Amino acid sequence: MRVGVTGMTTGATIAALLATGCARETPQLPTDPIDRAATCGIVAAATEREAAGVKGDLSAEAQGRIFQYPLLAASQGRAFDDATANAVFKRMPALSDKVVAGKWQTLRPACAAAYPATRTTQPTLPSRPLDSMLQCYVMIDFMRKALGNQGAAYNEATLRYGLLGTKLDAKVSPALARAGIRNGTALSRERSEALAAAAKLGQPATVIDACAKKYG
Repeated sequence: MRVGVTGMTTGATIAALLATGCARETPQLPTDPIDRAATCGIVAAATEREAAGVKGDLSAEAQGRIFQYPLLAASQGRAFDDATANAVFKRMPALSDKVVAGKWQTLRPACAAAYPATRTTQPTLPSRPLDSMLQCYVMIDFMRKALGNQGAAYNEATLRYGLLGTKLDAKVSPALARAGIRNGTALSRERSEALAAAAKLGQPATVIDACAKKYG
């Protein structure tokens, strides 16, 4: 599914709303967890688009800061919930125009408070080697797939993440085997739990940077 600014609504729509300073109402942060994460993802997208001058493609790092809201919404439990992440991604287009048309800037503090991991720019990887490697691997894999859905503008980042993931796979696969975790339900559970933990470490791009420094 194509997500991020271009996936939620057209760049021209957001540009027009931001440029005209349209603010018919002050939106409130929803109490529903899906709508709350979707709203904050939209606020993040508008913030990134504003910082980029409302022109051109956002960087892979910026997209990661948007993706983190569906990530976190799906990581409230011990394991990552794909259905929740998909629900947030699907909800973002429906809410986009309403949120951006209001005083979306006023929601930034509320989003930061609701999702404190989005403020972490210097993440600390787990001390246990297997946890560290697996959390790095699943975060890289998530971002590679998510950026791959954003179009050709992200081919370079997708390739870079793919190469890093391949290097890490050569380390994590033997470690999983030594731990007795092989293909099947056990591995799927470990991956889901690792992604839920990785989502809370900090902004995705900074987590991947830390992984690259340690394993790249």
